[in-house]
Amino acid sequence: MRTVQLLLFASRALGRSNPGSAETCGLRPSTPFDSGPVCFPGPEYLSGQCQNGGDCASPRPHAWTRSSPCFQSAESEDRFCVFTDAAFADGRGISLVTTAQRANHVATAPAFTNPELTKHLNQDLVQTVPARHEVREIPGKGMGVVATAPIPRGALILANTASILVDYRAYHTLPTAHYTDLQTHAAAHLPPAHRAALLNLSSHNPRTNPPADPADISGILATNIFDIDFDTDIDIDIDIDLDLDPEDEEKEEESPTFAALFPAIARLNHACRPNADYRFDHAALAQSVRAARDIVPGEEITVSYIDAVRPRAARVRRLKRGWGFECDCALCVLEGGRQREADERVGLIGEVKGVLGDWAWHGAGGEGTGMAELLVGLFEMERLWTVMHEAYALAALEFNAVGERWRAVKYARLAVEWGIPMVGDEDEDVEDMRELAGDPRGHWSWMRRVRNRDALAK
Repeated sequence: MRTVQLLLFASRALGRSNPGSAETCGLRPSTPFDSGPVCFPGPEYLSGQCQNGGDCASPRPHAWTRSSPCFQSAESEDRFCVFTDAAFADGRGISLVTTAQRANHVATAPAFTNPELTKHLNQDLVQTVPARHEVREIPGKGMGVVATAPIPRGALILANTASILVDYRAYHTLPTAHYTDLQTHAAAHLPPAHRAALLNLSSHNPRTNPPADPADISGILATNIFDIDFDTDIDIDIDIDLDLDPEDEEKEEESPTFAALFPAIARLNHACRPNADYRFDHAALAQSVRAARDIVPGEEITVSYIDAVRPRAARVRRLKRGWGFECDCALCVLEGGRQREADERVGLIGEVKGVLGDWAWHGAGGEGTGMAELLVGLFEMERLWTVMHEAYALAALEFNAVGERWRAVKYARLAVEWGIPMVGDEDEDVEDMRELAGDPRGHWSWMRRVRNRDALAK
């Protein structure tokens, strides 16, 4: 899944939590991963995090089933612990590696306060509706997910509430041994069936099954986590070094808040031109996967681990560096002229998007709308089904900007139709296209190119 390489974070000197009224230190309770002494947070610490100036957005701490162990950062006042709620999502459970302040804030999410929101959402452990897919061995890939019945475009395929959420500040400020220990406890504290499903996931390294070494837990997380951003209402100063390849065009504009694991969704293999895509529901703390196009029985269901609108060499390098495999998807195995054509189309997509997104640009009459239609055609040729709504939206804006309202409405409607399954009904771009389709003359883009051109002519 979309991950960063956890081992790339530089280790920093760190002090063990100070044993006192805030916590107790000693041998940890027996777990599948016993190893040495550890500090456990006491109730005074958990409640004090909110009472002493912390914004927990809650009158009292959440009733976590378990909350241990803790490690103190040498760089800040942050103390990172494991917080587990075994009753979360119909008893599926969830573990957080974070501070008490942030854990109790996350616990104000509707997923915690309204159990109906996650009822029957997870179908991997307790199935209440017939599945249209199954996990099976994929030659050359290990395990994967294959359709067993027709899946129409836009249909929900999988949904998972998060199993483990790891605060990225822990990776940034704790040494590897300490955040590895926290991750090990986060997995160990989950209910047995859930824990077993998590430990059965693949990692880059050979291991026993189930793993006995805490490093195996880190390997599973490093291979299968998603980056999740959501508002915690907590001011933090975070500067995570993602150590990206300088030649890699994919740059992280903002540091993610949490690394999240969704075991069933982690079974999906990568393709640079996938037939499905995922999105995160902040209210439910859940990841869902929907079909980006019609999927036929026997077809593997895939997602893209990266922004794959880039040349083959950049895609292969990014996947090898981040996930340790050589991409052999249908796009990456193209040869000769077909591969060159695909790379040239990708380059042209970037060029056209750059022009259409620049409202200071004013080409000759009809040039912009011609480019917009070219962009739609390029997306179709490249089979970019997961982001088709982006091409339709740019086309709608361009036609509206020169006063061709009916063609603008056509593309706006297409943007809404293709956007809802991929990014959600409440996405701001979907809403913008809905507004354009309903009232093109009242939309902010109406005649904008013409107005800009006229202003420059004066």
